[in-house]
Amino acid sequence: MQSVLWKLATLALSLFPLAGARAEVGVSQDAVLLGQSVVLSGPQAENGVNYTNGIKLHLDLVNAAGGIHGRRIRIKTLDDAYDPKKTAANTQQLVDAEKAFALFGYTGTGSTLAALPIVEKAQVPLIAPFTGADMLRENTPRMLFVMRAGYRDELIRMVEQLVTTGVTSIAIAYQDDNFGRAVLKSAVEALERFKLKPAAVGAIDGKTYDAAKAVEAVVKHKPGAILMGTAGQASVAFIRDYLKTGERPQFFGLSVMSATQLRKDLGPDSAGIAVAQVVPSPWSSKYAVVKRYRDALGKNSQQEAHHAGLEGWIAARMLTEAMKRAGKDLTREKLIAALEGMRNVDLGDFTVDFSPGKHTGSTFVDLSIIRSSGQFVQ
Repeated sequence: MQSVLWKLATLALSLFPLAGARAEVGVSQDAVLLGQSVVLSGPQAENGVNYTNGIKLHLDLVNAAGGIHGRRIRIKTLDDAYDPKKTAANTQQLVDAEKAFALFGYTGTGSTLAALPIVEKAQVPLIAPFTGADMLRENTPRMLFVMRAGYRDELIRMVEQLVTTGVTSIAIAYQDDNFGRAVLKSAVEALERFKLKPAAVGAIDGKTYDAAKAVEAVVKHKPGAILMGTAGQASVAFIRDYLKTGERPQFFGLSVMSATQLRKDLGPDSAGIAVAQVVPSPWSSKYAVVKRYRDALGKNSQQEAHHAGLEGWIAARMLTEAMKRAGKDLTREKLIAALEGMRNVDLGDFTVDFSPGKHTGSTFVDLSIIRSSGQFVQ
């Protein structure tokens, strides 16, 4: 009798899995759901739109080939309009209602900071936010993985270039919000590395982007160059107002500066502006990852080559590689372990290097100059 009962119990267990043996949140037999809160509207939208386009370009390619371990990757994208409060609400929705497996491709320092307490509490990975804030690279939370180089890396490269060419009178202009204040701190530290202090500092209104007071604070010192902690409309407003004074210093912008908007809104006055880049030129022919990106673009007439688009493509390439390494029985813990195991991984002449104690994948920084034709020299 005991033998019969044992066989029945064994059969029951084989037909009905234990309550604790359940599938991971956001993972089904044929799909994985990612969540994204990103700026798609308003004056800061250029980078968010292009970053998202690059991500989807790569994910569409992966899905067309059958996905990862037989699972297609879906992404639920919500617009936060560069408002951290909306980002927090979006993140709560993606975690609680949408049941996203991981969060991916956020944009902005303030938005990323708003999401962090939520993802840490829920233990949901937040991967490849479009921000270079160094505060996110110092004592990085376990759930956060940042691909791009930090603003300090970009600013050090700018100051190095200026000092090499004999320019040491260097001012700082920044938009007065979480992003801009983080850049200000990193810019001061970059100057200190070369035993310099800011020639002047100007704060641009972080809500209206009114730059009049910032220009007034800086122009009277006649600096040879200005490091700009700005993105989108703040960049345009400051440069436009500054040029009205008759002065023309060297303007150096971060990779989030929205160079396409500069060319559109400033026209010929955008020529000569230097912009740091954390990925190779999307028009270069010497990088394998660029060639793959351009090949995919050739099949998608809705997109044009863009630095943020290429960065989104590389970020998605990094994530899908980690998902492959995590194996068929995908869990958040296995994804985290896979990312931390990506030591000096070549994604196509672009290397990412993570470890359990290092959650920033790349230090790649290059400088580009906007030509009078509107094209880049990088």
